[in-house]
Amino acid sequence: MSTDAAFTEADLKLFEANDEKPVTTVPPFGDRSRIDLISGHDIEQSQIVSRVGQVPFLTINSLPDWTVPKGTTLMLRLDGARAGDRFELTLGRKRILQSCSDALVFRALLAAHRMSAKITIELRDAAGGVVQSSEDYITPDHPGGRDVSLHKPLLATFARAADAATLTVSVEIDRADEASVVPPYLFISNPQLHPTTQSEGPAPYVLGASQAGTQEFMAKLNPYVVGASSVVVKDQIITLPERPRAGFSDPTFSGRSLHVNATEDGVYTLYVDGAYVSDAHLGIGRGSVLLPEFLLDGGIHHVAIRDRHGLFVLYETYEAFPAVMTSYDIICRETRSPLPYRLAQQASHRYTSLGRAVAKISDKGEAEQLAHAHDVVTKGVGFLTKRDYRPLAFKSYTAPLVSIVIPAHNKFNITYSCLCALLLAANEATFEVVVVDDGSSDETARLGDLVSGITVIHNEMPQRFIRACNEGVAACRGEYVVLLNNDTEPTAGWLDELIEPFKRFDDVGLTGSKLVYPDGRLQDAGGIVWRSGNPWNYGRGANPFEPRFSYTRQADYLSGAAMMVRKSVWDEIGGLSSYLEPMYFEDTDFAFKVRAAGYKTMFAPLSLVYHYEGGTSGTEIISGMKRYQEVNRPKFKQRWASAYRSAGEEGQNVDIEKDRGIVGRVAFIDYATPRPDRDAGSYAAIEEIKLVQSLGFKVTFVPDNVTYLGHYTDELSRQGVETIHAPFAISVADFLEKRAAEFDVFYITRYQIAAKYIDMIRRLAPRAKILFMNADLHFLRELRSAIESKDDTRMAGVARIRDDELAVMRKADVTLSYNDVEHSVIVSHALNAVKVVRAPWVVRASETIAPLAGREGFSFLGSYGHPPNVQAVEWFTEAVLPLVLSQRPGEVFHIYGSAMGANIRALESDNVTAHGFAEDLADVYDRHRVFIAPLRSGAGIKGKVLGALARGVPCVLSPVAAEGTGLRNGYDCLIAEDPSMWAEHIVSLLTKDELWMKLSTNGRDFVKESFSVQRGQQIMRKAFQAADIYFTL
Repeated sequence: MSTDAAFTEADLKLFEANDEKPVTTVPPFGDRSRIDLISGHDIEQSQIVSRVGQVPFLTINSLPDWTVPKGTTLMLRLDGARAGDRFELTLGRKRILQSCSDALVFRALLAAHRMSAKITIELRDAAGGVVQSSEDYITPDHPGGRDVSLHKPLLATFARAADAATLTVSVEIDRADEASVVPPYLFISNPQLHPTTQSEGPAPYVLGASQAGTQEFMAKLNPYVVGASSVVVKDQIITLPERPRAGFSDPTFSGRSLHVNATEDGVYTLYVDGAYVSDAHLGIGRGSVLLPEFLLDGGIHHVAIRDRHGLFVLYETYEAFPAVMTSYDIICRETRSPLPYRLAQQASHRYTSLGRAVAKISDKGEAEQLAHAHDVVTKGVGFLTKRDYRPLAFKSYTAPLVSIVIPAHNKFNITYSCLCALLLAANEATFEVVVVDDGSSDETARLGDLVSGITVIHNEMPQRFIRACNEGVAACRGEYVVLLNNDTEPTAGWLDELIEPFKRFDDVGLTGSKLVYPDGRLQDAGGIVWRSGNPWNYGRGANPFEPRFSYTRQADYLSGAAMMVRKSVWDEIGGLSSYLEPMYFEDTDFAFKVRAAGYKTMFAPLSLVYHYEGGTSGTEIISGMKRYQEVNRPKFKQRWASAYRSAGEEGQNVDIEKDRGIVGRVAFIDYATPRPDRDAGSYAAIEEIKLVQSLGFKVTFVPDNVTYLGHYTDELSRQGVETIHAPFAISVADFLEKRAAEFDVFYITRYQIAAKYIDMIRRLAPRAKILFMNADLHFLRELRSAIESKDDTRMAGVARIRDDELAVMRKADVTLSYNDVEHSVIVSHALNAVKVVRAPWVVRASETIAPLAGREGFSFLGSYGHPPNVQAVEWFTEAVLPLVLSQRPGEVFHIYGSAMGANIRALESDNVTAHGFAEDLADVYDRHRVFIAPLRSGAGIKGKVLGALARGVPCVLSPVAAEGTGLRNGYDCLIAEDPSMWAEHIVSLLTKDELWMKLSTNGRDFVKESFSVQRGQQIMRKAFQAADIYFTL
C-alpha cells in the first residue's frame, strides 16, 4: 500500500462462499497495534505441542526483515515439515480469560513461506475442551515482512463464553516445499484477544462472516466520504454505514497531548501515519488524546481521528513533534558550543541555504566539491544520473588516524553517494578511504579514475563481504579501522564519536554507530544476543532520540554496517572469521572474538549513520546473499554457545537485558543537569557519577527540570549515563511511576529535591536503597549567612530549614557529607537517627603546572547565582583590596565565574577585572600568581580551592573556605582571618618566589594524595556498603 493510500483509504475485505456470498469488512491492521496475548514476549517453546510431525522451533522477532514494525512477530520454523503435520500453539498461557461475559474478538497478522496451512483458532476451557472455534487459511501469497499490507489479516469473533480459559492456534499443514534447503516458516504477528467492549484495536464493522473455502476479494474504501456510500465488488453492491456527524475544532498540541473540541460524545480511534494507535473516548467540549512516544522524533507525522471502526476520517493534521521540549533560546543561553543546531526552528532552511551558498563560491576547489557532495546526498541514490558523477578528491595524509574500508559490488550510484556523504560529514579525525571493488561489472570498476586520494582494490571475481573486508583492512594505515557499508550516509562527527569510547573507557576494542533508517526510525542501537544464540537489533523501528537508545554502553555486538576497531586488535584476533564466508553473522562473531581477547565492545550513540538497509545484499532471506543469514546461524551458535548461555530468554526484559557489564542500576536525581565548567557542585556530581560507574553500576540521571541541555546532556551520554529529559518524561514523578522499580539505588542530591521524591520512591521501589548527597549543610550555610549579615528575619527561617533537612536524612538509608565539621553537626542534631558517611571529592591533578614566570595578579572563581560567592567578592573588594593596593598599587584582582550580574560588573576598575564565565580554567589558574577564596559563609567542601591547588596555584583562604579540606596553614596554603592578614598573605605570595614554590608543590601533593580517583573509589564503596550494598566491582 502506498503512503498516500494509507492516509486516504481503508481496506475492505470481502469473503465469498458458494452462493451465500457473506461479506465482512475489516479495518486496516496498523503496524503499531498493541499486543495482548504476548505482552512482554510472554511465550515459550513449551507452549507448542505437536500432534503429527516435529515440533516447530519458536523465536520472537529474530528475523528483523520479517518482523512487523513496532510490533511482535512469532516466528515458527518448521524443520522437516510435510503435508498432514499438525501442531498447536497456546497463547495467553498464563492468563485465565476472566472477561468472557462479553463477545470476544481475536485478531492477528499471518504470513507464510514455502507452506500452506489451515489455521484454527480455538477457545478452550480449563480442561482443554474446545468451547468455540474459527477457521482460516494461509498461503505463501502472504509473505509478510515489514510491509503490513503483505500479511493476511486474521479476524475471529466468538460469542459469550464464560467457561473459556485459554486460546489455542491449531495449524494443519496442507502443503510444504520439502525440496527447499530453507525450511518453511509461519509468522503470527500482533495476536490480540479482547472483549468487544474493551477493544485494543478499531472495532470491526461486520456485515457477514468468513467461512472455510471462501474466496477473498479486496476493495478500497474512501474514509473521507460524507453521507451514505456504497462499493461494488464482484457485481454486488455493498452499502456502507453513514459517516458519523461528529466534528472536531480548535486543535492544539502540547507535549504528548492533542487537545480538541468535540461536538458529540463517543469512542473514536486515533491513527498515526495511517496506522491504528488506540481508542479514545471524547466527551462534548474540550478533550485530550495522549499521543504515543514513537511520535517524539522531531519528524512530521500524519495524525487522524476516525470513527470507532476506523472507516471514516473525522479530523486530520500533519504535525512535527519535538524530540526535545527545551526551547532553543534556553539551550543557547544555558549551554555552550557545540550547540544542537538541528533544534533551531530555522534548521531546515539553514541547511538549504548552506547548499546554495556553498554552490555560489567561485573557488573551484573544496567549496565546489562540498556543494556537489551536498547535492548528491540530498538528491538520493535513486535519482542520480551520469551527469552527477563528477570527479571527487579526498585529502591525503601520511599517517591518517582512521582507515575507512568500504566493500562494493556493482551499484555504483550507492558507492558514489556514500563517498559524497563522507566528504560532507566533517570530523576532527583524519582518515583515509579504502574501497574494495569486489568483482564489479559497472562503473565501480573505474572508481579509481573518478575519485582521487583514496585506495581502490580490484578483485576480478567477487570474494564477497568477509574476504573483501579482510583484504581492505590489510591495506590500511590508520590506528583505527572502520568497516562501512556503501549503502550508508554518515553524519557530521560520526568518526569522532566512534573514537570517544576508546578515550573514555579502559580496554575498549570495538565501537559501533547508531544506525537510523532514512525515514528516521531506529535500525540498531547496539545488538543483543539471547540465550537462544539469536541476535537482535536493539530498538529496531523505535524513536532514535529516546534516552534508552542514547547513551554509551557495552553491547553484545555492533553492526558491521558502521563499526570501528583498533587496527592492533583486528590483527590480534585475525579479522573477520573465514568459517562464516561469504557473509552474515561475521559482525556478531567478531564482537565475541574481541571480548574473548579481553576487550570491551561499545555502542557509541552520538555516532549517527543513516543506513539504506538492503542496498548491498537485498532483504529476502530465501534468495541471494541474504540466505546466508540462515546458513550461518547454526555455525555461529555452535562456536559461541558457552559465551551466550548466561544471557536472558529471547525477547524478555529487553531494556534490562541490553545493559551488559554492570552489577546494578543507580538513578541520580538532582535539580539540573551538571555543568561542570559553571559551578563546583556540577563538577562534584560528574565525578560522583564516574565513581559509581567505576563500582560497576549503570547510571541514569534525572534532572528535576527534565531539561535537555545540549552539550552537557550529550557529555553525560558519552560517559555512559542514560539522561532523562522531556518529552520522554514530563516530570521526575512521571519517570518514577514508569521506572522506579528497576533501580537498586537512588542517589539524590540536595535536600529540597529529596524532600519532593523520597516518599514516592519508597512507595514505588521499597527494596531500593536511598543515598542522600547533602552537597552542603543548607541550614548551616543559612545560619552563617544570617549571622554575617545580621539578618534576624533570615535567622528565623534557619530552624525550619534545619528540621526539613534532618527529616530527609532520617528517611534516607545513608547521608553523605563532604567534611567532618558538617558530619559532627548532623550527628549532634540527629543523634543516632541518621547514618552519616563521608562523601568523596575527586580532583584530577595535572601532571605539569604553568611556570611562575609570566603570572600576574590574583583571582577568584565562583558561580554568582550562589550568594556566598557574591558576598565574598564584595567584602574582599571593599575590605582587603585597598590594603593590598597600598603596598602593590599596580596589582589587579581578576574575577571569574558564571551568572555574573550587574552588581559584580559594577566592581570593575583599573585594579578589578570582571572576566565572567571562563571557557578554559587555565585562564583562571595558570595566568595568575595567587588564588583567593574569601568566603564569609557557606558550607560543604570548596571545589574551587582544590581545583586551584591541583593546578599548582598557591591559595589564600578564609577559615570557611578551608573547612573540611584538611589543608594545613603555612604548609599547603595560607589562611587569613582578618583584612590585614589577608593583605599580608597575598603580598607575600606576590613577592616571594620561594614561598610561592613551597606552597605550590605542597598543595598539589596534598590534593594528589587526599583527593585521588583511587581514594574516591574507596570512599564511595564504603558509602554503598553503609547502605548494605556489597555487590560492587
